[in-house]
Amino acid sequence: MITAQAEAELRSIVSLARGCEKSHGKKQTALLFGALADRLDGFLERHGETAWLKHGAQS
Repeated sequence: MITAQAEAELRSIVSLARGCEKSHGKKQTALLFGALADRLDGFLERHGETAWLKHGAQS
């Protein structure tokens, strides 16, 4: 089960990906993929395995 925050983040990622599908032009696509990568990086920092390991080490 994922948290509401994680679900919201995934929905934002889906929206960005859909924007990439509909985009026209290389510059727009590059910007959208850059934004998508930023969101994924942030998601992984908060919810990825490394974040859980850090959380466990702090407990």
